[in-house]
Amino acid sequence: MLESLALWLLLPLGIGLGIALGRNPRSALSDSDMLAGLTLAQDNPDRAIAALTKALERDPAAAELNLTLGALFRKRGEIDRALRLHESVLSQPELKPDTRALALYELGQDCVKAGLLDRAEEALKKAAQHPAFDALAYEQLLPIHEQLGEWDQATEVAERLASLKRQSYATVCAHYLLEMAEEAQAQGDAVQATKLAQRGLETDSGCVRANLFLGQLYESAASWKESLAAYARVPAQDVRFLAEVIPAVQRVCAASQQPEALQHFLDDLEARHSLDSAVWLARAQLIGDGNAQARYLAEKLSQKPSWRGLIQFLSLPVAQEAGVLTEPVQAFREALSKLLQKRPRYLCAHCGFTPSLLFWRCPSCKQWGTVAPAEDSL
Repeated sequence: MLESLALWLLLPLGIGLGIALGRNPRSALSDSDMLAGLTLAQDNPDRAIAALTKALERDPAAAELNLTLGALFRKRGEIDRALRLHESVLSQPELKPDTRALALYELGQDCVKAGLLDRAEEALKKAAQHPAFDALAYEQLLPIHEQLGEWDQATEVAERLASLKRQSYATVCAHYLLEMAEEAQAQGDAVQATKLAQRGLETDSGCVRANLFLGQLYESAASWKESLAAYARVPAQDVRFLAEVIPAVQRVCAASQQPEALQHFLDDLEARHSLDSAVWLARAQLIGDGNAQARYLAEKLSQKPSWRGLIQFLSLPVAQEAGVLTEPVQAFREALSKLLQKRPRYLCAHCGFTPSLLFWRCPSCKQWGTVAPAEDSL
């Protein structure tokens, strides 16, 4: 459906180029003629613009030509010219519904490029009323609502897209609910924040952000049981977040004086994820005997080397007492620490961006829920 619609949207370009090249504007274009015109615009947009401009001199009111030429101007970064052409089409009194919808859709894209988000939103909402443009217009509307922080409207658009495209938007809708939950928390409404975060979990049971948020919310209220329950759900959702949730559990267990709960949590994790460095580094801290801790770390390092594991091993008091850490080795440990600080802490699985902070929406590719802690391995 989308492929045929995309071809139909590009048809005015083939028509325009046909006119410019001297064909009868009322005659039907063959598929080869249309594809040749599209190839010309792709390979040589300047030539296509020149041809369309010449054609417009003969028929300035030709809607298809104005729409196509405006789209080419937008692609070339000449937004003002694109806006004028698309607005001129919309000013024509007797436009066919599909032509008007296309003009509104093109105008909406112009306004997005120009940063006129309110105007873009207005144009795209009108374009979405035409069944041939609803999905396309909503796809353009979604990032506008995100940029403006209009999370209720973004959720509504995402739900419409899910219905139109028959695909899940649960991940993004859950993040919209968490955005609203954070706003409620900032306004001091912990009850509403909790409800929104729980709705986020109901929308997407794999939403790590929801459990981390709930854990922090309960922790700030000293609701230790609820906080630990929320944090404990994270490993089953995404094992990459062990490095985030283990310190949180350590903090809550220390504040609530529940060392046995921490021991149980780490024992369970080690049984399931014994080679994850976040697990065995935390587990090592519970080993009181220095020699036993050294043997434990050495065994884990031999199975799966880790930057933080190596630094922790080199920092053991028992090693220093035994004279193992000579000055060169001390310098080596410090060098490793500096190298570790330069390594990316997080990684976007979609585009490979490596931010130093955890973003729930990747700043590079704008995808939701694709950034996670980077693997700590040599």
